Amino acid sequence: MSELQAFAARALRQLPTSLWWVLALLVGAIMSIKLEKELFPHTPGATTVADWIVMLCLVALPPIGIIWLWQVAMHMQHPGWRLLWHLAAIGATAIGIVAAWMLLLWVLMWD
Repeated sequence: MSELQAFAARALRQLPTSLWWVLALLVGAIMSIKLEKELFPHTPGATTVADWIVMLCLVALPPIGIIWLWQVAMHMQHPGWRLLWHLAAIGATAIGIVAAWMLLLWVLMWD
């Protein structure tokens, strides 16, 4: 169990600071949307801004997660685990590229 705890500690130390900022911004924007009547009763555009912030945060989270996967994979010491984490990072990168292309096509088709 101590090896698992050591791995979790190393993996959590690899988390980028930007992830925490994006998650805090996402929670704040969601709370602004849910509590619109209490927080912004005289500002009708606040929900629109919060919606855009939520969308931008959701777009920013996958690349940050992919960067974290690559960092964890590079710091693995056992060859088998390193291979597994590299395969996970490669798969996540491929999925991220496909999702980015689909998002780009959707944006181009929308106009």
